[in-house]
Amino acid sequence: MPSKATNAATAVLSEKPKPEGVKTLYPTLTSVRTRPATVDDAPLVHDLYLATPGYFEIISMPMPTAQEVATDLATAVADPRRHVEIVLWPGDDPELPAAAGCRTDPVSGAPVAGYLDYKLDYPEEGDATVNLLLVRPGLQSYGVGSACAQDLEARLAGRSRRLLASIYGDNPRAKRFWERLGYHFAIDAKPLLEWYAKQLA
Repeated sequence: MPSKATNAATAVLSEKPKPEGVKTLYPTLTSVRTRPATVDDAPLVHDLYLATPGYFEIISMPMPTAQEVATDLATAVADPRRHVEIVLWPGDDPELPAAAGCRTDPVSGAPVAGYLDYKLDYPEEGDATVNLLLVRPGLQSYGVGSACAQDLEARLAGRSRRLLASIYGDNPRAKRFWERLGYHFAIDAKPLLEWYAKQLA
C-alpha cells in the first residue's frame, strides 16, 4: 500500500527505483512541509552535508565542520532577509526515509528530507534567491526538491517579483532541475556560478 500524505501534503503515485530491500510503491511528492531552522539544528544540517559529499566536490569546497554549520546558521538567523528551513518528509510511511538514513526531526517527529536556504531582496530588491536546496540522497527523484521549490514560489508570490536559483560550479544536473521547473538562464557569474530565474505571479 502506498503511504498517505499528511499535513496537507499531497502525492501522486508513480514507479520509482527503490533502495535495496524496499518493495512498496512510493509517491512522487507534490508538496512538502518545512520549518524554520535554528542554531540548534546544526547537527541535522551537518548530517545532510555529510550525506552529500558530491555537492561539495562540485562547488570545490571542503566539507564544513559542525562548528562552521552552527556559525552559518547563527549568521542566517540574525539576517532578516535570509531564511533557512528544514525540509520534512510529509508521508506517514517511514520505510523510505529510514532506508535513506534520514534523521528524525526533534521538533516535528518527521524524517528530515533536506535543507533550504534562500534570501529575500537579493540580488535586487523584489528578487528572492535560492542559495541552496539540498535533498538527502535516497530521497532524490521522489519530487522532494520540485515540491519544495514550488512551495517556495507559492509562498513568495505577491512578495517577490522573481525567484532565482544560484548554481555553483559545473552542475548540469542542477541546471536541468531548475529548467524543468520553468527557470531560465539569467545571470552569468562564471566561473563560480550561474543564476537561473523565474517570474512569480
